[in-house]
Amino acid sequence: MSEVRVALVGMDGVGKTTVLHRLRERDDVAVVHTVRGHEDPAGLAADLSAALAGASAAADDLGRVQLKVAVLYLQLCLFGPAERQAVRRRPTLLTDRHPLVDPLVYLPMFASLARDAEPGGAVEAWWGKQEPGRAEAVRDWLRAAGGTTDPWELGTRVLRWGTLPMPELLGRLTRSFGVSLPEGVVLLDLPVAQALRRTRERARGSELHETRAFLSATRHRYVEVLDRLAEDRPELSVQRVDCADRSVEEVSACVREALDTIARTRT
Repeated sequence: MSEVRVALVGMDGVGKTTVLHRLRERDDVAVVHTVRGHEDPAGLAADLSAALAGASAAADDLGRVQLKVAVLYLQLCLFGPAERQAVRRRPTLLTDRHPLVDPLVYLPMFASLARDAEPGGAVEAWWGKQEPGRAEAVRDWLRAAGGTTDPWELGTRVLRWGTLPMPELLGRLTRSFGVSLPEGVVLLDLPVAQALRRTRERARGSELHETRAFLSATRHRYVEVLDRLAEDRPELSVQRVDCADRSVEEVSACVREALDTIARTRT
């Protein structure tokens, strides 16, 4: 049986992580958390992923987009090895986000928010907010994966990608992360007000971009990007699931049905 790789996407608060946990417990699917790999018990580089999550939270505290994007790049660099390991475990792989799909949504939007040309004391403050041992792991990965010792320079460089036309941006992401598009994408959709309420109830707090205006723009951007991908890449199966007023069980069942539909297109 050939492998089927499917990305579960949608704005923050739609319930991607909850659905992934439910399907991993119940169904025969492997799961990869694209930016929070340490949440996968069988994942690779869990300590580094946890360190990067702390660096991301520090960027949120400071409200500096350049640092947030630098960390996002470093997180996405972990995806390729995790994906290759996961598909060896089970024929169906479901990922929480995808390094070639979500940046098409977020990078142009983050680029529009990047007002500060100079970091001032932000980089030093960012390092200071991280636990020393974990900060050292982040420094090493910044040098190895980002090719620099300056997170601000990396973030600024990646933000410039957000100004590229979508086909060029997709090519840049493909070369940078060494991965290909999945066979399918499942978009979870939810009214912005419900998504915003969920993000504010999370134990780990809200992130830099979790505002009503940004979530609304993100919701529209996902539709725009997926419509364009479906047009340009007809082999990519795009499925949409309306999560409004549905229980976790109901949404999980809809995602399971979408997975089956995508698998049938591969036969």
